[in-house]
Amino acid sequence: MRLLEVRNLKKYFPIRQGFLIERVVGFVKAVDDVSFGVDRGKTIGIVGESGCGKTTIGKTILRLHEATDGEIVIDGEDTTFYFMNKKHAIEYLKKNYFSLPAFSNGGKDLESHQLQIYKAFKEAEGNPSRTLKILYGNLDEKRKLLRRKAQIVFQDPMSSINPRMTVGQMLTEPLLFHKIAANMNEAIEIVKNLLVQVGLKAYHIDRYPHQFSGGQRQRIAIARAISVHPELIVLDEPTSALDVSVQAQIVKLLKDLQVELNAGYVFISHNLALVRFISDEMVVMYLGRMVEKGDSEAIFDNPLHPYTRALLAAAPVPDPKKKRNRKELIGGQVPSPINRPKGCFFHPRCKYKMPVCEKEYPPMFKVDNNHYVSCHLYKEHQISDTFEKGGEDA
Repeated sequence: MRLLEVRNLKKYFPIRQGFLIERVVGFVKAVDDVSFGVDRGKTIGIVGESGCGKTTIGKTILRLHEATDGEIVIDGEDTTFYFMNKKHAIEYLKKNYFSLPAFSNGGKDLESHQLQIYKAFKEAEGNPSRTLKILYGNLDEKRKLLRRKAQIVFQDPMSSINPRMTVGQMLTEPLLFHKIAANMNEAIEIVKNLLVQVGLKAYHIDRYPHQFSGGQRQRIAIARAISVHPELIVLDEPTSALDVSVQAQIVKLLKDLQVELNAGYVFISHNLALVRFISDEMVVMYLGRMVEKGDSEAIFDNPLHPYTRALLAAAPVPDPKKKRNRKELIGGQVPSPINRPKGCFFHPRCKYKMPVCEKEYPPMFKVDNNHYVSCHLYKEHQISDTFEKGGEDA
């Protein structure tokens, strides 16, 4: 059983117009049908240009955004409906569970997270409201457990930590709330050990955030995330605002903590070299959708989607004698997420496009054991030959 399973996740933000009476005139499809998973002790990297939906995925996994559609299963429990109101929760259960054939033939072939809901369904004798009441009987505890199991480290620590609280106040609060520490004295001792663990000093416990450097503040944010012993940590570009030498320290710290906690990481970043170093699997995003996913080494060694190739070609090469493959560089701007192109979203910038690219969005094609690509070139069996020719015949 995987630690995290994200299935067909969608997050749409409504576009509203009007002053006194607002009306929805459209949607920004920030995340559109995204699926991936991560195991304990492993890391999945999510890459793509700004605005492709990376951060929205991370926030939706942690229920900081309400999912429009899809499932988020964490440690064998469907957490998607935990923070929904009663009406939306019943609609979600009807759509994703009660209509399953297995719910009327004894629950055969159901997954573990589905069995929990099936048992509540049978206990409630098929009544959706009663089923929800049984599932929600311990909802506060479920939400509290989710907050302890899954944590996040934001890109900018100064905007995500309270400037009016000392480090000690920030870090003892979750320990007391989750009853990891029995009292304040015990919490203070745990915090001092945490600070040392992330490379700070025990006496920093009485200082305020503005008294630290950017790298030190990020260490404080990491200490806050690991203080409750989470099983899943979303890392939203945790090193992008730091110097290169500090980045190396933070990455080493994250790797060491992952081994110690056996935690799964969702690592969001623009830094491809860093993603290759820290990630076991990788997802490439473009305008809210996945264009390629699979093992990190497989994607870096054999990128198939034109967008993935362009990203890798644009990355700096730390060798002055080595020339970039400029044939793969792309021009133009990312289209508006409000009015995405018809067919494949990447076709206006793609020199390999075919007529079908302007009409149909390509599904995910399996290339290898754990390597998938969303590109019509692969479907037409032209991808290798076309790339080798540099797109001249495409």
